[in-house]
Amino acid sequence: MKLWHVLVHGLLTTAPVFAEGWFGQNTDVSWLLLGATAFCIIPASLAFLIFVYRINRKLKAIVVAGQRSALMQQNRSRVLAMIVDQAPLEQVLDALVEGAEQMDPSASCTVLLLDEQGALHVASAPHLPDQYNAAIDGITAGYGVGSCGTAAFTAERVIVEDVRVHPYWQPYQALVEMAGIRSCWSEPIKNRQGKVLGTFAIYHKEVTTPSEQDIQLISESAALAEIVIERSNAIDALKRSEERHRLLADHATDVIWTMDLSGHFTYISPSAEKLTGFTVTELMQQQMQQLVTPDSYAQVKLQMKKAAKALQDGEAYPDYVGEVEQVCKDGRRVWSEVKISGMYDATGAFVGILGVSRDLTERRKIEERMRYMAQHDTLTGLPNRTLFADRLQKALQYAVRHKKALALMLLDLNKFKPVNDTHGHAVGDLLLQQVAERLQHAIRSSDTVARIGGDEFIILLPQVDELNHAALVAEKIRQAIALPFDIHGLEIQISCSIGVAVYPEDGETDLVLSKVADQRMYQQKACVFKQAVTDAS
Repeated sequence: MKLWHVLVHGLLTTAPVFAEGWFGQNTDVSWLLLGATAFCIIPASLAFLIFVYRINRKLKAIVVAGQRSALMQQNRSRVLAMIVDQAPLEQVLDALVEGAEQMDPSASCTVLLLDEQGALHVASAPHLPDQYNAAIDGITAGYGVGSCGTAAFTAERVIVEDVRVHPYWQPYQALVEMAGIRSCWSEPIKNRQGKVLGTFAIYHKEVTTPSEQDIQLISESAALAEIVIERSNAIDALKRSEERHRLLADHATDVIWTMDLSGHFTYISPSAEKLTGFTVTELMQQQMQQLVTPDSYAQVKLQMKKAAKALQDGEAYPDYVGEVEQVCKDGRRVWSEVKISGMYDATGAFVGILGVSRDLTERRKIEERMRYMAQHDTLTGLPNRTLFADRLQKALQYAVRHKKALALMLLDLNKFKPVNDTHGHAVGDLLLQQVAERLQHAIRSSDTVARIGGDEFIILLPQVDELNHAALVAEKIRQAIALPFDIHGLEIQISCSIGVAVYPEDGETDLVLSKVADQRMYQQKACVFKQAVTDAS
């Protein structure tokens, strides 16, 4: 009997007897008391009943949530166990889909996989019609291509509550009617890098709005599907890697080799002959000491001692990456990058050394070229501001340490702009190149001349024995620049202004010396301009 039935029944049967005991046979009074009692008691009883009802609902929700959580964990454990057993991808995805459908028996779920060309393929859809699955298999992901095509294209969840009216589904109404579906919610399956691997979708035969639990189900199912797909891809990649390992090792440009604990080679890939000229048989009969230069062997030997000590102390074999100079059969020497690591058997025991040697000849040429370009002016080939600043700092350090003098000169060409304006920048560039050549011939090999931009040059005389030495060099440069230039038969004549600063008389830092030289150069340039105006008048 319901609780409220019990309360009302008890009230109706006991109240008259109670009243009769107090008021005798006066039934009017008895019923009056009954009415008053009911008026007071019934509202309180109803409030109590509502409280009990709400408690029951909460308890039921907690129980259902617990059962749902337990079922979800059970399904997850089953899928993970299948992954560990390396079950086929299709079987694992079927188990995942069936587990999700257990959580919502009114739903039909699917997993579609996205290929590299952007097409979706049915991987698991056990409870949708075969005709429907065949129609959507191979469909290209795109915006407005149903729920799944849009989710795969945008990498965002797509909720369509009524597929009959939603614009994403208008081109597919025949499929909708054939499959008898009314709603479709699709979640993109993404890996950790955000790449879309496919979609997980939930279909319903009624127009349905997802609840919080539904969103949790579709989200967690997609996350589990990501684990399944990525694990399957990793296993496939590993199998392909193992199958092609020998082929790659035998045909790789890098030299792959192994060595036992006594230092003897146990395997060398055929690519070694391309690098050194020695055949594999010849190399297998040699020790490391015979294959590299003495300096490189000392480096390798030191690393091997450290590795031996680590093994004796029970530590892992330390990885090593370094550059060594190898001796070729024809006497040439080539630089190689060597990567060395330890090899271990299935029990974890150390069994040997694995090495990979890569030819650095081309890389070193590129690095040297890039280093040169980073430190030199591309037009004249002279050092640029960066390289000059480094040489100036070193010269200052030497001068301070040995109490020597040095000179810094800033040079600016006069009448260079009219050359550009009259004959064009191509002629101006050729003129700058010839100026650079004359400057280099006017200084010592220990001096440095650099182009710092436009028609400005800077010159370092790192050791000045006499105070007038810088002035003599400056005058020599002026005379060299004043001589006519021949630019493809075009005679051009210019001059230059030079500002000189000497350490330590004019300053003790590069900034101070540069400022002094700059001021003196512009003072001289002003004098040249004033003289030109005078001559013109």
